[in-house]
Amino acid sequence: MRFDPAEFDKPEHGESDHMPTAAPRRGGRRLAVIVAAAAAVLVVAGAAGAVAFMGGGPDKPVSSDTALGASSAPSGAAAADPEGLSGLGAGPSTSASTSASGKPGATATKGSSNTNTGPGAPPITAAAGKKWTTSFSEEFDGTSLNTSKLSPCFDWNTGDCTSTFNDGREHYQPSQVVVSGGTAKLIAAPLSPAYKTSACQNGACTYKAGLLSTARPNANAGTKYLYAFTYGYVESRFKFPATQGFFTAFWMLPTDTSYNYKTELDILEELGDDPSTMYMTYHYNNREDNFAANSGKHNNGKCASKDYSKDFVRMGVDWEPDHIAWYIDGVECARFTNASVIEKGPMQLILHMMVDNNWQRRWNVGLTDPTLTRQLEVDYIRVYQQTTA
Repeated sequence: MRFDPAEFDKPEHGESDHMPTAAPRRGGRRLAVIVAAAAAVLVVAGAAGAVAFMGGGPDKPVSSDTALGASSAPSGAAAADPEGLSGLGAGPSTSASTSASGKPGATATKGSSNTNTGPGAPPITAAAGKKWTTSFSEEFDGTSLNTSKLSPCFDWNTGDCTSTFNDGREHYQPSQVVVSGGTAKLIAAPLSPAYKTSACQNGACTYKAGLLSTARPNANAGTKYLYAFTYGYVESRFKFPATQGFFTAFWMLPTDTSYNYKTELDILEELGDDPSTMYMTYHYNNREDNFAANSGKHNNGKCASKDYSKDFVRMGVDWEPDHIAWYIDGVECARFTNASVIEKGPMQLILHMMVDNNWQRRWNVGLTDPTLTRQLEVDYIRVYQQTTA
């Protein structure tokens, strides 16, 4: 759970950052959990497993190297490209660190030769008598989005492919998903004239942005989901912008056609002003309770606190009947083991970038330059499941 003990009206992690306004909100237990966690980090252990309520309360200053307009490009390129957009629409980085390792799971470096022999295994040993099998893979090797696998929108039961949420500035539009050079670029750019809707900040969306999901564009048209799964290891490799006001989210929701989401699994939430803090959260019990970990200055996970925006980063989660474990670049960062509250039904995937949402504004790290354009560059999205060996 992400909170500041001195200010209880700050949004709980995941409450209002990207969930629809019509979804159930956290209720009476919220204040009690916050007050208890403000005094200490609590670990609740029981026969069914342990639930760790990871405390903390980042004070969220804007550091000099992540201030508005800072680029993730090397210092020598910063002056020539102050907004970090010289590579907009290009493929993955071909820096030494990326080229040396290549696309994880591939035998060739994607982005240099643009060849790929397919996904490899996740960084986890399969259970006895089991093996990892690829259940879903989108490598973005074409010139347009494969809409049989991924949709460029998420429908909040409105029938509008370009619906908005989170009281931010962005309006999701298919045109903002560009596939080229072996990656998908989810581009957030100023929108004029603004798109009028009560779902956006002050009733107007002043940004257009890109989104990827495994839900169909229109919930009222046939089968709702392009892909959904129960248990497995999910991973995406992407490069996010270290710019204040831009927010990267990679998450999962149950496939509930009534939109009554009782759980939510956040593989990653990242505020652009602080690229060292990677938030990993599981919401359960009608999203009133949380298990949360992060890699930031109040690190309560096992992964390093460093600037993850400098190159592509691999974010993964292993969702199994008895645990949920989060991974950064193949290293386990946190683990939740209360099997009684782990989601048991199929879930869907969502990956996108938000602009100036209500979480950011309450932490005083909202957008201050409304002319900026930024992109979230995605190398792949993969799902593996354990099958009989």
